[in-house]
Amino acid sequence: MQSLLDISPRLINIHQAVAYSGESRATLYKEWKMGNLKFVKMGGSTRIEIDELDRYIDAKIAVAA
Repeated sequence: MQSLLDISPRLINIHQAVAYSGESRATLYKEWKMGNLKFVKMGGSTRIEIDELDRYIDAKIAVAA
């Protein structure tokens, strides 16, 4: 049985998304405003689903290829 510490988070904060994607915070917010990236508001914090960030990165790679 897995403990909760062994499970990867489904949602990450902006700081973690910057580290994960290599994009700047400003770029992530710009992409959100343009509709290219979806954020989730939880209380007063902004989160991004890992799957959404992976989709965004894959789309960027496909355009560059």
